[in-house]
Amino acid sequence: MAVYRIKIGENEYRIEITDSGIKVNDEDIVADLLQLNDAGLYLMNHGDDKLELHMRVEGENSYLVLADGKQILAHVESDRDQKISRTTSAVENELRAPMPGLVISVNVEPGQMVHEGQAVCVIESMKMQMAIHAPRDGIIKETLVKSEQKVDKDALLVVLE
Repeated sequence: MAVYRIKIGENEYRIEITDSGIKVNDEDIVADLLQLNDAGLYLMNHGDDKLELHMRVEGENSYLVLADGKQILAHVESDRDQKISRTTSAVENELRAPMPGLVISVNVEPGQMVHEGQAVCVIESMKMQMAIHAPRDGIIKETLVKSEQKVDKDALLVVLE
């Protein structure tokens, strides 16, 4: 199970992603999020409703979302981020799966330079795709997964030097 806290303005939402579905503030939600391109365009299907979303990284754990003509700044943290200090260098060098799922793509290879916030791989779970971003600038030391590979929550995906 992966748990995230998303703050939009003064409102905070608890998002829980499990093998059986998604909950927002303990309420079951049936929705799909489909990444349409690498420029941050997504399509969200919620019942009969479809919503086009444009998202871009706006800093560490912050995203600017344009939806239905409105701009929203969302700050996202996992429960794990809130509980674990990021002072341990091993943690900053390891990119792990935030949820169980299927690796859709691996966008880097050993020896490649990456920049903070760059998508290094994409995982799909419950028809929702999530890009895994580099936590800092660095060089890829090792990739431990391949496209179409199933992974468990907290599986080691990529290691930075």
